[in-house]
Amino acid sequence: MTSRAEDFLERARVSSLRAYERGRMKMALVHALTFCFVGAGLSLAFVGARSLVWLPLTFVAWALLEWRGVGLLRGGRVGALAGVVTLALPMSLLRRCCRPGAVEVMGMDCCSMPGTCAAAGVLVGLVLAFLLPTKGSRREAALGMVLGVVAVAPMKCTGLLLGEAVGLVGGLVAGALVASAARMALARRTATA
Repeated sequence: MTSRAEDFLERARVSSLRAYERGRMKMALVHALTFCFVGAGLSLAFVGARSLVWLPLTFVAWALLEWRGVGLLRGGRVGALAGVVTLALPMSLLRRCCRPGAVEVMGMDCCSMPGTCAAAGVLVGLVLAFLLPTKGSRREAALGMVLGVVAVAPMKCTGLLLGEAVGLVGGLVAGALVASAARMALARRTATA
């Protein structure tokens, strides 16, 4: 008799857990869709219609962040802020040599400057990593921040050449990882002192 009761309770627990996860997933999909609409509006305003090709990546990354929640989502919000900052960066900052009469690259009157994009990305990543939430797992928040950056920053990259895009996103991720590692080391050091 107890075996049947235990089986019934186990099935009820599993069924309840599945319903809970389905509900979380539905809510995550709704939030990701809303996030995509906002991202599309910002992207259209700052970059142009060609940037909308990245919306599926934005949707998947943000749905994952919303579904997992907690520290991952807190970090993701900081990363999304970094992505929005990169959307708003003027192209003249990322391509400092863009001017009338500059060397023509791929039909554009600009030269390619991946180093400048990487430097801008590192700077934004370093600054925003210090905004990383300290509650809960810092590693989880750092991973969430990287996902948040990946959800938004590639939209800016459609206006850049491949090397510049890799430089910008790589710089954001590198800056965020270096700064969050420094914060974790400092927190450990102050905790042991």
